[in-house]
Amino acid sequence: MGDRNEDVVISLRSVAKRFGDADAVIDLSLDMHAGQVVALVGPSGCGKTTTLKMINRLVEPSSGSIEVLGQDHRTLPAHELRRQIGYVIQQIGLFPHRTIGRNIGVVPELLGWEKGEIAARVGELVELVGLEPDVLGRYPRELSGGQQQRVGVARALAADPPILLMDEPYSAVDPLVRERLQDDLLTLQARVGKTIVLVTHDIDEAIKLGDRVAVLNVGGVLEQYDAPDELLRSPASAFVAAFLGRERGLRRLGLLKVADVGLEAGPVIAPTATAADAIAVAASHSTPWVAVVDDQALVGWISLDDLQRAPGAASVGSLPARPFVATVTPATPLREALDLIVRSRTRRAAVLDADTYLGMVTIDTVAGGLE
Repeated sequence: MGDRNEDVVISLRSVAKRFGDADAVIDLSLDMHAGQVVALVGPSGCGKTTTLKMINRLVEPSSGSIEVLGQDHRTLPAHELRRQIGYVIQQIGLFPHRTIGRNIGVVPELLGWEKGEIAARVGELVELVGLEPDVLGRYPRELSGGQQQRVGVARALAADPPILLMDEPYSAVDPLVRERLQDDLLTLQARVGKTIVLVTHDIDEAIKLGDRVAVLNVGGVLEQYDAPDELLRSPASAFVAAFLGRERGLRRLGLLKVADVGLEAGPVIAPTATAADAIAVAASHSTPWVAVVDDQALVGWISLDDLQRAPGAASVGSLPARPFVATVTPATPLREALDLIVRSRTRRAAVLDADTYLGMVTIDTVAGGLE
């Protein structure tokens, strides 16, 4: 989304929060736009969770103002404000003696929805978050941590609020489950388009999930607020650079796609060409092989040894071609492409769009993408 004022869903202006003599947040100003995932990230004590709780008034700001959906949130009764905001926390907080169906439907029930409406909405949400309908009659203790977290997201979305707050929702599950839940959130967001504010201590999670990332320093000091690629490309301070760590380039490769870089034609020859022609192409590219492309379809590759053993006038198409193991598409992340390249004997990956050969990506083209 752009930075047009009418797209601003949550706006913090000079917000501060003190607990006794301690500053949790100091003079924090930022806008969060419709349909974006905003990740708040930083070390312990940087005010991430405090900021999140100030948005839905679980904590009241000491000074400054917060607007939610264009209205000063202090002018609304807290319970009315929270009807517009779903909330997902690390501990999930499911009611242990209620079934999953009743846990998901608790907010619509409090709002006085009809039973039929609640049942229909619960059924829709179970499908939306990737759970099987048979979980509805079960209890939280009977579900895995990942399943419980999906139930927490479904409950937060039950009344269809425009805003979703998530406080380190995946930190209590193991890495494999966390990755699946992160992917699920991206898929879900593509369907529902909520404005999501996500608190995390994990910079990789912030970069993966956030459309914008706010890096906070101790005391709630905003060090940088940017799109993930810009954050990695150009840290605004030494603190941000240190917090991002030494693998900024590799992290950027996870954001960029093969389509973002220039491709090389590569050592390509038609099947009608002679072995002598193919040897010349391999020499011009300093490769011990050539790729055979027939009418934009990648046939495979032939080694220089095989070419040299064949009669010079023999057609390339009459020689056995090996399949390319390292193939990518324009949508492949550059980090994944680089992994394939360094493990490939050819040190290149062929780029295919369906069955159409587009070119090759190499370590040099990957490096060029970062520039």
